[in-house]
Amino acid sequence: MRKRRGAGSVPFGYDLDTDDSDYIIPNQEHLQVFKSVVDSVLMGSINSREGAEWLHYKTGRSLSSRGLQKHIDMTYGKKDSSERLGHNSRILLERREG
Repeated sequence: MRKRRGAGSVPFGYDLDTDDSDYIIPNQEHLQVFKSVVDSVLMGSINSREGAEWLHYKTGRSLSSRGLQKHIDMTYGKKDSSERLGHNSRILLERREG
């Protein structure tokens, strides 16, 4: 499924549509590697710098360690946040308080 391209660079895990440069298409192989790296960072098996290096090694595309960490923070919450996986979720905290 292709998506309309926004301003700036093509997001990690997507490729520019060769037929229409206004659209991007998902690269399933890159997205699968990206998900496994994010899961490893969340579990604490690797840090974001190692994750960024692993992404470059497996896909040939670069993503900074800060870019990877920013994605994780925006998606799962900051490391010390109650919204991050592995910590009490916001919903559980609300149930406990309410």
